[in-house]
Amino acid sequence: MKSSSNLVDLIRDKIVLSDYIGKKVKLNKKGTDYLGLCPFHNEKTPSFTVSDSKGFYHCFGCSAHGDAISFAMHIHSVDFKEAIEILAKEIGVNYSDFKNYNPKITKDLDEIKDILKYSKDHFISKLNDQEGADAIKYLQKRNISDKAYAYFEIGYAKKSYNNLLNFLKQNKYKEKNLINSSLIRMNERKNTTYDFFRGRLMFPIHDHNGNLIAFGGRSMNGENPKYINSSDSLLFKKRKTLYNMHRAKKFVRKHKLPIILVEGYIDVISMYHVGMYGAVAPLGTSLSEDQLLIMWKYCDEPIVCMDGDNAGYKSAVRTLNIAIPILKPGKSLKFTFLPEGKDPDNLISDGKKDLLEQKIKNPISMFDFFWQSETKNILLDTPERRAGFKRDIEKKISSIIDKTVKQEYKNSYYDYFNKFILKRNFVKNNKNNYNSYNIDRIIVDRAKKNLNTNKREINLIESILNNPHILNELDEDFSVLPIVNKELDYIRLGIVNIYAKNGPLSEEDIEKFKKNVKYSDIYDKYFNNINWINKNFIPPYVKKNNDDVLVIKNWREAAAIQLKWYKKNYSKAL
Repeated sequence: MKSSSNLVDLIRDKIVLSDYIGKKVKLNKKGTDYLGLCPFHNEKTPSFTVSDSKGFYHCFGCSAHGDAISFAMHIHSVDFKEAIEILAKEIGVNYSDFKNYNPKITKDLDEIKDILKYSKDHFISKLNDQEGADAIKYLQKRNISDKAYAYFEIGYAKKSYNNLLNFLKQNKYKEKNLINSSLIRMNERKNTTYDFFRGRLMFPIHDHNGNLIAFGGRSMNGENPKYINSSDSLLFKKRKTLYNMHRAKKFVRKHKLPIILVEGYIDVISMYHVGMYGAVAPLGTSLSEDQLLIMWKYCDEPIVCMDGDNAGYKSAVRTLNIAIPILKPGKSLKFTFLPEGKDPDNLISDGKKDLLEQKIKNPISMFDFFWQSETKNILLDTPERRAGFKRDIEKKISSIIDKTVKQEYKNSYYDYFNKFILKRNFVKNNKNNYNSYNIDRIIVDRAKKNLNTNKREINLIESILNNPHILNELDEDFSVLPIVNKELDYIRLGIVNIYAKNGPLSEEDIEKFKKNVKYSDIYDKYFNNINWINKNFIPPYVKKNNDDVLVIKNWREAAAIQLKWYKKNYSKAL
């Protein structure tokens, strides 16, 4: 049973104060905060302020002050417990899962926090003694200064089976708490415990309130995986945590600058070296909805700064797809892309700080990136293609929950679409003098030579439906996979949206998806009807398969063929 203290933390993490109070009080934006008439006393001149970044409201007239919980207590005239129950419903969690306060769990959590603290001190001591000499050399090679590694409390985990374990045993911690800290692992076969992090640089990870909750470890000798993080635990949820958020929020709030999202720990530290203290990073994964909501607490328009490679572009597209449904008035993202093959770390190391600053200062808006990503390598030279494009874009825009933002996106879309069509002039002025008929003829001729394309697209999607767990590995590849068949692409986008919102998919999730009225007819048409191909010719990777390595390898090979075919037949027709 989860403790009530965990529910309080969850409420404070999930509730955007201005959104919640705004349902009871008419609020107007004033700078970074909000202002309205106090609900707790009669007044004609607004003196009631709400600060999302600070997490509290304050009335300068009657001195009412507090957070979401105290607001719920006062506005509903209820006690603490009843307020918690109201707010649990507000964030969509089951209050009964938390209602029994368990002091034993709280005591164990306190011990785990101690384990993390003492481990951090131990890692720092190992970095700064003779055993950490190679780690210091690595930091120097990466141009990480003494001041920086001290500021970020970087340490070193000795390459030993039980160095940390022996250190922690001196304090007689419970074995289960050592394991639950994610620093110590159990070898079930040998029934022994051992250090999880060995021979790695250690990066302490904090929640956005500054509490130490986990560690990340980086190899220094090319060993894979390059980065490993603590496992999710009672304290640590990877999808709800951003590296350096507790420091960055103070800087951006004080200087009224945007949060900058980069790809990794080293990038954050490199940005620190050149005075960009508002940088944060996800923990080895693409940005989640929870991480985006945390950034929006402290910054209306964070800048997503992606590495200049294909993976960086894919990650940006996935972030875009996550953000679109939950956009709210004043809350958005901006995007900037670095030169090919570059990231913030090597740009700064190469002495190109000015170029990095220029990129950060001149990002593109979220809608502009949305438009660019949707119109990349697309043909809109016939009425049918334009109609199909409109349908697909409108479906994506319709996923925006907020009605005001949805309407503004529609308005911008129609404006951009008309300008885009005028600019291209239906490709009649193309330098190769192609007209619409010629292009249609090219596509038809090529399609005749690629009769297996539809089958391949079905295979690529059905493999995910039959083996949903492989999406953990293939999420970015699948999210940008070009599918020409619009009905099949609608299925692909549906899967991507569910994964982006909920994370790893189970077979139960897929069964619900198949029965969803939005997708069931298309699913039955392509996947329940096996007349499209003889069962004997269904590739092994498409079927339910226990060999993940085989499935992923074959899926990627098929996806590479699909991408090559798509580029050949669609991206060069103009």
